[in-house]
Amino acid sequence: MTSKSSSQDQSSSDFSDELKPGTCLLHGQYVISQFLNNGGFGITYLAKDSLHRLVVIKECYPEAICRRDGDTVCARSRNHGEAYEKMVRLFVEEARNLARLSHPNIVGVHQVFEDNGTAYMALDYVDGLDLLELAERKDAIAPKALEGMVIKLLEAIEFIHSEGILHRDIAPDNILLRDNREPILIDFGAARETVTRATRYLGAIQAVKDGYSPQEFYVADADQFPSSDLYSLGASLYHVITREIPPNAQERLSAIAGGDPDPCKPLAGRETGHSETFLASI
Repeated sequence: MTSKSSSQDQSSSDFSDELKPGTCLLHGQYVISQFLNNGGFGITYLAKDSLHRLVVIKECYPEAICRRDGDTVCARSRNHGEAYEKMVRLFVEEARNLARLSHPNIVGVHQVFEDNGTAYMALDYVDGLDLLELAERKDAIAPKALEGMVIKLLEAIEFIHSEGILHRDIAPDNILLRDNREPILIDFGAARETVTRATRYLGAIQAVKDGYSPQEFYVADADQFPSSDLYSLGASLYHVITREIPPNAQERLSAIAGGDPDPCKPLAGRETGHSETFLASI
């Protein structure tokens, strides 16, 4: 959803399974412009629609259980067939759920469709940096500006939760900022979490991000709550302010269970320019 090409400085030649530029989808309604990134569960592309507008296309591509034959995606083996079909079905379901989330701080879903033996989402193209890139630049985000972004993100997250959906993948690189510093939440992890629980073939793929994911994300079949997303947002803000990824939840839990101090040092009391109330809430 961002303007950066191969957002982790990965050239398309490093990943051979992506669709090539010029590939048409949905009878020519979308044309792939370039590969952006691969997340293990899907591949993201920059594309143009039939009106020559830039869009982002997310392809359902769980690489552990599928392969590409030409442009067509299929299960790696008969043993993976049921899991792969379930993945595609849940991807479509999740896209339809996300399409009804109309909010200025949540990425918009234009269309979901099936093609090439798999499923795709067409999403808003957001021209801007992500929060991680911005935080790592020398010109740090001003305290008041960050606090304003957080209010908008909390409102967006509250809206998501009111619709009965969890994001499950909040992290600095999944918060894009338009040129006016308007934050946009992208890349929901709900579908892949559902599939990870539902299929033994994908169980080996961790649906966690160390430092950002709460403890319950590490435990199979553990209940997840709105507070799970708030933990991830807090961890993301901790990283933005300190420029350090916080210790992962399992490390923290292990230390506390063993009677040792929490390795995640509190922000309150630090000279950061932010209010003590803001730091304490994180």
